[in-house]
Amino acid sequence: MGAGCKGLTVKEGQGHNNVMANRKKNMIRINRRVKPGQYGLTDVFTDICSYGILRAIFDDAKELERVMKHTKVFIVGHPHVMSVDNGDGSINIGLEYLKSASDEFLYLDIIHELCHVKQHLEGRNLYDRHKTYVDRETEIEAYEVTVQEARRIGLTDSDICNYLHVSWITPEEHKRLVRRLGCGRKQTKKQNKRPPSI
Repeated sequence: MGAGCKGLTVKEGQGHNNVMANRKKNMIRINRRVKPGQYGLTDVFTDICSYGILRAIFDDAKELERVMKHTKVFIVGHPHVMSVDNGDGSINIGLEYLKSASDEFLYLDIIHELCHVKQHLEGRNLYDRHKTYVDRETEIEAYEVTVQEARRIGLTDSDICNYLHVSWITPEEHKRLVRRLGCGRKQTKKQNKRPPSI
């Protein structure tokens, strides 16, 4: 399917921290010129193998290599942010979102979705309909990793609250998610919701 990360391992104490520090404005390389269709992870997120956070998500280099090589990415031409297919672990990304979202949001979203890919590999149900979105263990776990990474790259609590303000949850659910993740200390008055997802 896609290219793996062989030979591109991030060494301890270098790589991701330095890469992110050096790219404050253009923090990641994203191929925004793709058209609707099927791709590999590295076709869209060209420097994904340098993301040190991946070591915290996947068990070892072998598992990470397998995910990088075999995870399909579908760019879809309808309103959509990002999600993982519970059936096959592929990642869906809305074309308009890919073209218009900030580098920071796209970076955090792919980290969040890779947490779901890991959960899928463990055989977990990503979309437990018995619980609301903000109460699903799979979402909380993925958001905990994402929020920790958001802080590490310098996002403020206000930025993180805006990131968590998605269109498919209610204002009350948003408040509950923000509280649960411990990032509601400084919210902005007006928050822009992200586009809808499937």
